[in-house]
Amino acid sequence: MPVASKEVIEAYFEANPAAEKFCDTPPAFLDLMQELFDGVLAIGGYVRLIDEAIESSIDPELLSAAASQALGLVDEEDEEEAEEAEETEETEETEEEVDEASELESA
Repeated sequence: MPVASKEVIEAYFEANPAAEKFCDTPPAFLDLMQELFDGVLAIGGYVRLIDEAIESSIDPELLSAAASQALGLVDEEDEEEAEEAEETEETEETEEEVDEASELESA
């Protein structure tokens, strides 16, 4: 399975001592990883970050629709919170008016 020379592998484990446990032991599920990644080797300008790979495999229209739905849910929550805050404020104002009226009557 190694794709590097013995000198490169030794240099790697010398520079990364915490990875020593992988020196003589193949990774778990090696057969599945070989099935997934066989023939996939990217170097130089062909290397892609996982985020880029995920983004490129998702239909942009589907992603846009999902984002719009998520934003709609957030907007609805914001509206509900604003309505609740407004109701609380109105209730507090009404309570203050009642208190003031009671004070005037008792004076």
